[in-house]
Amino acid sequence: MKRVAASLFLAILVGGASGVIAQTTIEEARQQGNAMGKAMRADDSLGPNELKLQELPGYGGTDLPEKGYFDDPDKLTMDGKVAAPTSDAYGTVTDKGGTRPSFSNAEILAATSRGTAIEKDPETYLGGQDIGGSQGTCTALPPSVGSKGYYEATCNKGSKVTQANEICRGNMVPHVVNTARYFYYGVLDKNEGYGFARNSVMQARTAAGVCRTEPVSKHICDAQIDLGAGGTNVEDYRKFCKGKLSGTAQLYSCSSELPASDTGSHQNFRTGTVYLKKEGEVSVSVTRNEGTCPSLAADTSCTPQAAEVCTEGPETRTIEGLPVTQSCWAWSRTFTCQRLEPASDCGSLDDNKQCKFLRDECLDDPQSGACKVSQRVYSCPLPDDPASTDKQYVCGNDVYCLNGNCEQIEREASTEFKDALVALHSIGDAGKQFDPNNLTVFSGERGTCNKKIFGASNCCSGKGVPLLTPWLCSSAEKQLDEKDDKGLCHKVGSYCSDKVLGICVTSKDAYCCFGSKLSRILQEQGRQQINKPWGKPKDETCKGFTIEEFQRLDLSKMDFSEVYAEFMDAAKLPDEVSVMTDIQQKIQGYYDLHGGK
Repeated sequence: MKRVAASLFLAILVGGASGVIAQTTIEEARQQGNAMGKAMRADDSLGPNELKLQELPGYGGTDLPEKGYFDDPDKLTMDGKVAAPTSDAYGTVTDKGGTRPSFSNAEILAATSRGTAIEKDPETYLGGQDIGGSQGTCTALPPSVGSKGYYEATCNKGSKVTQANEICRGNMVPHVVNTARYFYYGVLDKNEGYGFARNSVMQARTAAGVCRTEPVSKHICDAQIDLGAGGTNVEDYRKFCKGKLSGTAQLYSCSSELPASDTGSHQNFRTGTVYLKKEGEVSVSVTRNEGTCPSLAADTSCTPQAAEVCTEGPETRTIEGLPVTQSCWAWSRTFTCQRLEPASDCGSLDDNKQCKFLRDECLDDPQSGACKVSQRVYSCPLPDDPASTDKQYVCGNDVYCLNGNCEQIEREASTEFKDALVALHSIGDAGKQFDPNNLTVFSGERGTCNKKIFGASNCCSGKGVPLLTPWLCSSAEKQLDEKDDKGLCHKVGSYCSDKVLGICVTSKDAYCCFGSKLSRILQEQGRQQINKPWGKPKDETCKGFTIEEFQRLDLSKMDFSEVYAEFMDAAKLPDEVSVMTDIQQKIQGYYDLHGGK
């Protein structure tokens, strides 16, 4: 490139010395440019050759698999789709994890309001300033009100376990065994007055199933004798009767005694009963019907609360004319049962237009089939800060004012001073947080908090949002919340800690908390750089970086804006040599203690 620049510079000098620049057409200029390009391409000294390319770090030649994309560009698209799900770079660009904050128009306008105010009236704020800033005057900026940032809000959706009392009922069931038969004679209605029931009545009872026709029919006079007519002189009465009456009487049997209205003048003169005779008897037995109680007793999700309670009895009841006595005719029993029903407490987050849905996390452990209980994660803005009472100023080049305090400053050529300052502080913290027992730096402490699924108990508020139920939370959970609010903790994730009927009823949020914001930032961004993922929420132990891992970190690529304010105010830069010497001494002490192992 230097040779090319020199050639162009020489051409300009030659053209200038001629004093006259000939008029050239567009086509001529094109041809000249084409010829000049070909000449330069032919000059190996102007570009890379094979020998020079071999000197390039990482150069592997030109015969690479990727050259096939020149002939098949569609394959590049297909391979890209296959590689995208596992590509960290792709996930970062597309915000796969949904961690990148988004801002509404209102938030953007609030952030730029002060700049807009200065733009509209620059004289008010910059009046009297010269280019060099020698006058050094300062003008107060308009107050600002803006969002503190975002936090992750969670809710649950799926099935929940409810507990309710269920009552079962049982009763005593009587069983009637009726072998009794009551016999009657029926005759034509005109002969009813001779001591018989009417055939029309008996046939109606037969049709109703109460009575049946027996295979016996007799002369009326013989039927009267069966009913006791004639007394002791039966044969004389038979001769007399047959001389007066004709016709037959039909024998019927009934399952119960007929009322007097049906039998008319029917009467047994020997026994005094209205029926001819009675055979068999009626008996009543009683059995216990448990109802739904056995099924509730066998249900493992139900627990009996008390012994059965009698609801009917003791009592004597008349059944088929027979008295039946029981100490308890009916009873009930109460069980407390756990049941599943659909549930969701995401209504408020779904309706909040300021909250953005990030992801769904299944809390089943392990998951089998469709997820029974999931945790939905949203990104929501933190409550706005009130307007600051401290004034801020815009000043000339030589004076810097913050919160009413102005200092004479010297301009730095580098615009990366803040990042460099924080990066150097990280080296200082590495010395302070070096663990000689495990040879790691920036280790964290694991912390967990409990949250009832679809319940009121919540000891995992989320950063900056006071949703805890203090009277239900342990002291460790309260301390974890305080650390999280200070920006010292990284949320690893959630997992189920208690299940009922296979349904998660209590979840735990797992955090890694560190000694400073800087340590947390180094862990969060450093793990991405060296492809060191966080473990599963249930198992993550918050291990620090090994010395080799820490050496691989590129601090210049990290975003330390969150901690600028903590280090810009008279920050003390660490002595890198001293820090590394201290670490080396601690490493040597480790090996000395463990016998060089």
